Amino acid sequence: MENLVVRSEADRKNLIIMAIAVTAFAALVIFSLYKWFVLGIFQPLELMAEALVLLVLIERMSARYTYAMDKKVIRLTKYGLLGKITHEVPYRDIFGVYRYKPQLISVLKFRRTYRFNSALDRRDVWTLVYTAPGFRGKMENRRFYLKPGDQLLAALRAKLPEKVMPEEQIIKDVLTKAEKQEPR
Repeated sequence: MENLVVRSEADRKNLIIMAIAVTAFAALVIFSLYKWFVLGIFQPLELMAEALVLLVLIERMSARYTYAMDKKVIRLTKYGLLGKITHEVPYRDIFGVYRYKPQLISVLKFRRTYRFNSALDRRDVWTLVYTAPGFRGKMENRRFYLKPGDQLLAALRAKLPEKVMPEEQIIKDVLTKAEKQEPR
């Protein structure tokens, strides 16, 4: 399982829901254009907001994600309307992987959060927490939201057995490491 590649999946139910949402917002844009050209009512903010939401929905629908495990890094790639984005996270920088659960306030502060999960994928969302050098070389906490599936989770458990754990343990480990690195 050294070079494992997992791709996002499109669930039919989610595809239907997103198609209905795109159709509804496309109808709103068409109605706004009708008001502008036929009735002479020009509302640029309304038209721009509707078009922006429509663009975001189409981007969320069309995006495809690939997660690849190599010998030293996990590579996360997004293929979308606006191009291809690839991030590589070395295994040594990973604090942990845990199942995502929504919360208002988190104990940890993340400098960067990347959403690398498809809206059409029915699998559970997981969070990959890691550190990376930021501005001026200062280490910062970052995270990825991803939908890895059972095969990639099993490979991560095999590669990083002590890193796939509950969120509370990861928070404790990150805070302990940050406390050790603080100058006194």
